[in-house]
Amino acid sequence: MRRNQLKVQKFIAVAASILMLSACGSPAQKDALQTMPQPPKLDLGDPSSVAKATKVQRGESNLATIYKGPNVASNPQDQLYIRALKSDAGSINYEIYVVINYTGYWRFYNLAYDTYGNILDLTVMTRDIDECKRIDCVQQELLIVDVTRKYLEENMQGGLRFWVSAKKEKTKEVLFIPSGYIIAFLSLAGK
Repeated sequence: MRRNQLKVQKFIAVAASILMLSACGSPAQKDALQTMPQPPKLDLGDPSSVAKATKVQRGESNLATIYKGPNVASNPQDQLYIRALKSDAGSINYEIYVVINYTGYWRFYNLAYDTYGNILDLTVMTRDIDECKRIDCVQQELLIVDVTRKYLEENMQGGLRFWVSAKKEKTKEVLFIPSGYIIAFLSLAGK
């Protein structure tokens, strides 16, 4: 008899849980989520779309204005954008910010070059392990490529294609920043 009571109690508990969880995905909630305004889709070929997505903020400690373009990395786990630091004195430093995530052995990126074979000024900022699952870990390398405004202007028409190369694993990543992106970014950061 006691066994049957426990079975009935378990059945009631399971049924109540299912009923409660089914309310979490109610049609009213789904409709509310669908009517929420979605952010506008970024058109990387449209300078005005890129300009709207570019963030401008005041640096706290270095007395500079920071311009950060939207992420244009082809892999959603990576980052690729142009950033500019404008000092109060008026000088502007431009850099391409690159974050590459991958699994496997460390790659040790150490070289950047463009379509014309120009070696770009690459600085490795950090190498971190992002997360580990069982035996695989996601490695992350943060790279900064220092560029000049003139260099960006020279690559405005066709966009900027460049490679970062690793000394281990003989890996090369091809990165691309579209023309409209560069035009929009320079129009904001040059003000």
